[in-house]
Amino acid sequence: MSAAAIITYTTSGSTTLRASRGRPEVPILCLTESLVTARKLALAWGVQCVMAPDVINFSNMVGRACQIAKEFEYASPEQSVVITAGVPFGTPGTTNILRIAKID
Repeated sequence: MSAAAIITYTTSGSTTLRASRGRPEVPILCLTESLVTARKLALAWGVQCVMAPDVINFSNMVGRACQIAKEFEYASPEQSVVITAGVPFGTPGTTNILRIAKID
């Protein structure tokens, strides 16, 4: 399976930094509601940060990630993306979800 992008939801930036450390061949799209975190990650390898409000539930997370990936042209319809996040949402250090989603 080849993914068009890796999408990380992060509060503190640690999820995105872990993904960036592996230097993947696909871009990393970081979704955060924290301007401080977005600025900190601006220098991370392969990372593009997008300011996005925190998600409410799992389906909202997947839908918003796919919409933003398509909007910023990181993925086109029928491509797959890898999404990482943590539950409960908005709590730093809880990355425990890895989801592969297809762009509509």
